[in-house]
Amino acid sequence: MTGMIAPRSHLAERAVAAMGPLRGGEAAPPADPVLREVPRNAEGFATPPVAPPPAVGLEALRAAGLAFTPQAETRPRLVEELTLIQHQVLRAMPPPDPARQGSARQAVMVTSARPEEGKSFIALNLAASLAAAGDRPVLLVDVDGGAGALTSRLGLAPAMGLRALAQDPSQPVALLVCSTAIPGLAVLPHGARQPGQAAPSGAALVAALRALAVALPRHVLVLDTPAALASSDAPALAATVGQVLLVVQAEATPRDAVEAALDVLEACPVLQLVLNRSRLSSDDSFGDAAACADG
Repeated sequence: MTGMIAPRSHLAERAVAAMGPLRGGEAAPPADPVLREVPRNAEGFATPPVAPPPAVGLEALRAAGLAFTPQAETRPRLVEELTLIQHQVLRAMPPPDPARQGSARQAVMVTSARPEEGKSFIALNLAASLAAAGDRPVLLVDVDGGAGALTSRLGLAPAMGLRALAQDPSQPVALLVCSTAIPGLAVLPHGARQPGQAAPSGAALVAALRALAVALPRHVLVLDTPAALASSDAPALAATVGQVLLVVQAEATPRDAVEAALDVLEACPVLQLVLNRSRLSSDDSFGDAAACADG
């Protein structure tokens, strides 16, 4: 038998009656002191809390290699080329699917055949371009962590980051990511090395990536990964990410190095080439530049 629930007003009356009348001269209990301490402006409205400044400001992003201003009115050629690459990346990316949590198909791995070919530059500017578009939030992940990598360039060397997540994938991701001055863009630094701590293995990095995919299912994950022919991290992650952008330095990367890198990355379902540092004459059309940019 289902009992009837008394109206809320009757319940309040019963509670007051059970307390009994106030004794003579006794004042009513004071209001919640927390509510009385809310700061108010001149008009009497509560002052909203001030948001903390981003961990990575715009100047730090520029010092790390950001090559455009997200809110600028004009769009230089570099932005147009990044936009074409961005569209190609988004076309190859499946929509968010709660049924496939942990698959990390929203992850884009940016790597190169050899070091010093511009992969970090492409990763940073692609992540910023995707975030500025506003379609989906973006997390830029520094998997490289070497000398001159994004973590040190952004001034985040002392911060915890990917290393901590690789050591314990169950810890809250929100405590490890750093906000930036670009709305929708956050950074996961590589993380400071603890005494006696070895570099994370490929399996640990894959577990950390899957933890990110579960915690941030709507985010695009852009991974700045070590060169494919210089580390085992890129081949280990290639089987987990949704697509790989292989950065090729124009007139510098040997053809056999590109072919060898494609071989070790073949586990990824989508492989794309990005030609970096190409020299174009003044009469080259934008279409020619775009074709070179997105390979």
